[in-house]
Amino acid sequence: MTSQQDSSPPPKRERRGLRFFLTYFLLTPDTYRILAGTVFAVILTPRLLPVDRTGMGRYVLFIMIVVVGWAVTGAPARWITQRLQSLFKSP
Repeated sequence: MTSQQDSSPPPKRERRGLRFFLTYFLLTPDTYRILAGTVFAVILTPRLLPVDRTGMGRYVLFIMIVVVGWAVTGAPARWITQRLQSLFKSP
């Protein structure tokens, strides 16, 4: 028996450009959670730990505040992304 070769063209790869990545990051709740945690850390780290402390302690405190900010802002980030998704879906 001879096998017949399929003459259909191979499936096209989906091209993902800059527009795809921008909308993906705008519609992901983690983007807003990380952004909020980073803003909290930038504002709070100098107030919680004076400048005369060691650099390693400041880095650890910064990362801790980013993580706590990320954990706390789950509901607001979901609310923001739901509103943005509804804007993108509506013509």
